[in-house]
Formats: sequence, C-alpha cells, structure tokens
Amino acid sequence: MSIRTHSFLLLFSCLILWGPLFAKAAANETPLSPLATSNQTKPECLPNWIAPPQRIPDKTSLSSSQSDTLQQPNALTYKLTGNVVLKQPGLVVLSNHVRLNRQTQEANIFGQVQLHRKDLIVTGRTAHIDQQAKTAQIKHTQFQFTANRSHGTAKQVDINQTTQLAQLDDATYTTCPIVEYSWQARNGNIVTDTKYDWELDFDRLDIDNNRRRIYGYNTFLYFQTIPVFYTPYIDFPMDDRASGFLFPTIGSYRSLTRETAENYVAIPYYFNLAPNYDDTLTVLKMQDRGWVVENEFRYLKPGHSAELTLTGLNDQVTQKEGLSYIDASGQPAYGKKIDQRWRGKLIANQQWGSGLSSNLLWHEVSDKYFYTDIPVESALDTVSYTPRYASLNYAKGNLQAGVQLLDYLRLRETAPYNYEKRPEVTLNYYHPFQSGFLENTSVNLAAESTEFQISTTGHTKPEALRTVLAPSAQYNLLKPYGSLKAEIVANKVNYFMQDNGFNNTGSPEHNINVPQYALKGGLIFERDFTVGDTAMVQTLEPELQYLYVPYQKQSQIPLFDTVYKSLDFSNLFTYNRFSGMDRIGDTNQVSAALSTRFLKQDGRPIAEAGIGQIFYLADRKVTLNDTPTQTELAQNTAHMSDYFVKLGMTVGPFQFASTSQYSYHNYELTNANNRLKYDISPRFKFLMTNTITNNNLPGEQEDLAAGLNWQINDKWALGSYINYNFTQERKTEVQNALRYDSCCWASELSVKETQLDNGLYNYSIQYLIEFKGLSSVGTPFKKYLNNKLNF
Repeated sequence: MSIRTHSFLLLFSCLILWGPLFAKAAANETPLSPLATSNQTKPECLPNWIAPPQRIPDKTSLSSSQSDTLQQPNALTYKLTGNVVLKQPGLVVLSNHVRLNRQTQEANIFGQVQLHRKDLIVTGRTAHIDQQAKTAQIKHTQFQFTANRSHGTAKQVDINQTTQLAQLDDATYTTCPIVEYSWQARNGNIVTDTKYDWELDFDRLDIDNNRRRIYGYNTFLYFQTIPVFYTPYIDFPMDDRASGFLFPTIGSYRSLTRETAENYVAIPYYFNLAPNYDDTLTVLKMQDRGWVVENEFRYLKPGHSAELTLTGLNDQVTQKEGLSYIDASGQPAYGKKIDQRWRGKLIANQQWGSGLSSNLLWHEVSDKYFYTDIPVESALDTVSYTPRYASLNYAKGNLQAGVQLLDYLRLRETAPYNYEKRPEVTLNYYHPFQSGFLENTSVNLAAESTEFQISTTGHTKPEALRTVLAPSAQYNLLKPYGSLKAEIVANKVNYFMQDNGFNNTGSPEHNINVPQYALKGGLIFERDFTVGDTAMVQTLEPELQYLYVPYQKQSQIPLFDTVYKSLDFSNLFTYNRFSGMDRIGDTNQVSAALSTRFLKQDGRPIAEAGIGQIFYLADRKVTLNDTPTQTELAQNTAHMSDYFVKLGMTVGPFQFASTSQYSYHNYELTNANNRLKYDISPRFKFLMTNTITNNNLPGEQEDLAAGLNWQINDKWALGSYINYNFTQERKTEVQNALRYDSCCWASELSVKETQLDNGLYNYSIQYLIEFKGLSSVGTPFKKYLNNKLNF
C-alpha cells in the first residue's frame, strides 16, 4: 500500500539535524584531527555497510511515504507497518513500524530503524520524535559516513533542534573494518569474537552545532582491545583541523662522544589556531640530557607561507661535561660547559604582487654541535655547515632583478670558512627582436654586484666587492632540421679589495675584460624503423661549436665562488670551463658531439647515446690557482680534451642515465656520474647513484648511494639506504626500516647509522606509529628514500 502525505513527514524534519552534526565532524580530512577521516583507498580496507545505501531524493523531489499497511485506530493516530519508507528531499527513513499522533505531533518508530542521507547512514532499534519540542531520541544507534565508511555506535542519541545540540551516550568511533579472532575458553571450546584494530570510546559525546564544536568526556583510545591513551576531556572543531595530541615518536640516539645511546620519547600536541595557520608543540624527553621543548608555527595563504621552529633545552650533559667535538688531531675533546642550548629556524616565501617576491631560510643555534647531540632534524646531524639566505626578487616581462644575503652556519669545528654574500645584487634584461632586419636576434644585459665577506673570526682570507657586467648579443635560428646560433659576450669584472689585513693580491683594485665569441650549429636527421611490432624513430644529431676567448692574466684574483664545473655532457658547449666569475678561461677551440636518440612514435624516449670531444687550437693558460698542478698543466697544453660520453635508456620499469669522461691518451675512465632507477612495480623500487671523480689521479673519489623500498606483501615492507665511500672504504650513512601497514594502522621501525668525524658514528633507532583516520607523525622511509635519491 502506498500513500502520499505531508503532515506527519514534518515530524521527521528534526532528524535532518542529526546528519549535518556528525557529517561535519567527519568532513575533517587532515591527519591532525582526532576525528579525521581515513585515507583508505583499497576496497578490501573499507568497512562493511551498516545498512545498504539508499538513493537519496534531490531538492526537486516530493515528500512521500510507503508501507505495507496503513491503519487509523482513532482520529488522531496513524499506524504504518511493514516495510515503511519515508522520503523527503535529502532524507530517507526506513523502519518496520511507525505510530504518529496528530495532536501531540509525536512519532514513535520501532524495529529496524534506518536513516539515510547522502553523507550519513544511521540505524537504531527505536526512535522517538517530538515535533512541538523539536527533539528526537534514537536508541542503540550505529552511524556511518558514506565518504569513507568510518563508523561508530551510541547507546542513545538525544537531539534538540532548538538548541542545535546532540548528545551521544556511550559512543564509539573507528575507521576500521571488523577483524575476527578466536580464543580458547576455559572449558576448552574455541570462541570466535570480533574487534577493531583501534577504536575511540567516549562516555559522552556532545555536538554543538551553534559553536561548531565537539566535546568528548572520558575518552579512551583502544588499540587491539588494549587501552593506550586516555583523556578526561577533549574539545575540537567540527569544520577545521582539530587540536589534540599526535602520536609519539620513540627512539634512541647516540651523539659524538657518548659511549652508549640514550633513549628518547617525543610527544607532539597540535593546535589548530585558524584555517591558514597552526602550531605544533613537541616535548622530547632524552634519557640523559633532559627535556627538549620544540615549537613549530606554520602560516599559509595564497602567495605567502612561513614556518618558524624554535627548540630549547637545559642540557644536563653539557652542563657537567662541556660541549663535545673532534679536535685538530681527530680526537674527541670537550669545550665550554653550558646548560642553555637552543636553535631557531625560519622559512618564509612571499609573493607580494606586481612581480615582487621574497624568500628566506635562516638557521641559528646556541653552539655548533647542537644537531649532533639533539635528534630534532636528521638532515643536519652530519653536515659541516648549512646555507642561510634572504632574497628579494623582481620579475616583469623581460626584466629580472634581485638582491640576496647569503651566508653559512658552521656546524663543525673543522668546517671551512665559506665566503658570504653581503649582499649580492643582480640585474638581467633580455630583449628579442621579432621582425625586420634583426629578426631572430636578441640582446641580453646581465649585471651583478657581490660583496664577499667572512663574518666569522679566525679566518685569513681576503675580502672584496666584485662587480660584473656581461652584455651579450645573440642570433638564433631554429628549424625542424637543425639550429644555428652566434653569440658574443663582453665580460667586464672589477674587484675592489677590502683592507682587512689579508689582501695578498698586490693591489686594492683589479679589472678583467674578457670577451667570448661563439658560433654553434646542429642538424637533426630522422629515420623511421620497426622493431618487432613497435614503430620507432631514430635521430642522428651532430653538433659543432667554435669558441674563442682571449687570454688575460687572472691568477692574482682570489677564488670567491669559482671551481671547476661538475661533469655534464653539456659542458662541451659551455663558454667557460669554470663556474663563477673569478676565472674566465681562455681558449680557442672547436667542440664536436654526435648524439642519437631512439623514440616511440608518440615522442616518448627509449634510449639515447652521445659522444663528444673538444679540439684545442691553442694552449690554455688560465688555471684555478697561481701555481697550476701537473694535471692542470697537462690538460691546458693538450690539443684535445678527453672523450665525453652520455648514455640513457628507458625500458619499462628500467631507467638508466650516465655521463662519463675517458682519457684521450689511454681511453681509461677518469670521471663518471651514473643514475639507475628500477621500478619493477608499485611494490618494488630501487634507486642508485654512483659518482667517480679523478679515477687513478690525485684527489680520487668514488661514492655510491643506493636504496630500495620493497613491499613484501600487503602488510609488510622493507626499506634500505646506504651511502658508501669506496676511496676511504667507509659507510657515511646507512638506514634500514621495517614497516607494517594494515588497513587501519601502520608502524615503522628504522635504524640509522651516520658518520660524524674521524670515523666516529652516530646510531639512532626510531619507532613510528600511525592510526589511520586519527593521526600520523614522522617521515615514512619511502618518502625519506625519495628525498635522498630524487631523480
């Protein structure tokens, strides 16, 4: 039997309040919220539906009701029995029996009560609705959010539409599916029961829709049916990220001169202050050193972001023993006794509009050994120094300008004294000619002024102001079959030496005027061919460049920011064999290279190879140092360079790229840079980099960095990373991790070994745990590996 009526459906309108109250609570999709939704995506990880979802009427639908029978015992009472379905826009109510009273405007719903909204499903045994009082009461309730199927229960739910309050008694919440487990009873029978991996239990849960807040009382967090956390009171917002405790990090850390590692526990608390800024306070208890307090403030809005981290402690170890370090003889030593130790870090990036932007990265510490002793930033526990900078940039059209302050924070006693830029001002203007006689021609004006200083006392290096003016003109012709480029650059470099007592250049001022002339051309040949059923394209790309740079003596100039360029195939066609502007290498040379690429028809690369060499028409005189080494002398008087080779391949999950340098005398390998990525499947990834420098020559060095992440099965994963120095035959960093990952929770144990000074190592163990849908903390090994080997 089907009927259509409007009067008694008004009695169910207050049930609509139930939906937005809890649906808003679950809309928080950040891992920082105590009631955050889970990011589960695997179908097998989704909990079962508490009731089959119903099709929800839209706003244009009419209200209706349906039941097997409709009775009217008296003039004021209606009884609907058997498969009762009540529908109105946005809401469907199912039950076995409904009794309505027109006079009191009350409804009693019995049997299998179901309430369906687009975002929420609620079931219960009975429900009572009072339209006059605008209240509703549902007993023995289950609720489930449709977005991710997270769910919970309540013994009783009381809703007051007038006050916009809902009270849930004896409530629970979880994102986990039911797990069945068996145990043997005392009588020997095998008993099967169910549990959730984790569950929040509340004595009472109050939802205030006016204040948009949720209040929990006597809250327990259960893990594997064991209570692991309790709070008598919790208060968090319905709409935004929620304040509350994050899960702790547990580990051990052995610093430079400690014979044994000390254990620590870090407990963070997250403050949700506003939608665009928040704060995390972490208290870290170290076994020997005491309490470490760290505060991280984050700010974010379109075009602006900032992150301020402050850390401090009263160090009981350095108060008694003093600061520990490695002295000049390579032995552990102790310095000044201090108790107050701290660090500050500020990262800020702003877009001010009209092409103006700024960037800031600043570190400050109480002492150079802070990061070797305190496990708060693993990226800095082994480095000798870290850069700090503040820059202001302007870009509009073809004009770019900027000013930067750059220096280095020393984190080791043996760290070098690096030159600081205080400040560096740059200006670049590019103007292309689009038509007429000067079509394909452009001019570029580059200017730079840098003040090189060392603020740290104890150095003996000269300081200076360097100005660079490098205007250039270029003709560039691009065609599908090749290219032609001619360019002239006029380099004018001036040095104004500071009178700091260490100016050993013989003059307070130096000038360098060195032009560069280059002519480069290249052709592209293509052919189509087929390998099996795969259609491919092969290119053959010869390139030739003539470069002339006259000689000017520069050996009296200090090296402020100039070194030899690192190995790269493109160095065949660079205008200067040095980086920086303290040396402009003289040359009269012809560079030649021949490359080939294998592409699929859609342009995707499969493989490439190239070989190149430079032919010198005159000896080169400019070297890095006043007294060149034998290697430099041999290179500068040779009539041709070594051979440069590049190789690359992408075949399915296998990617390989290599640049190498071979001696033109005996074809022996001298330098190489190799990268390998083997992504067999989402379950297995292997990354490797291998660098060889000056093979069989003075300053020989070979390093290997490799790592893998292996998802052994659906739950277990293994990760490993190693950085090995073959020349010194020692490991500089090793980390291994074992991760367990289920539908509802994950944990990871990692062991890390990092080399400090003089062969000494730091050892640390760290344990992370994540309850999906509640909170997470720390950096999983998979992300750590990608940061280490990012290519």
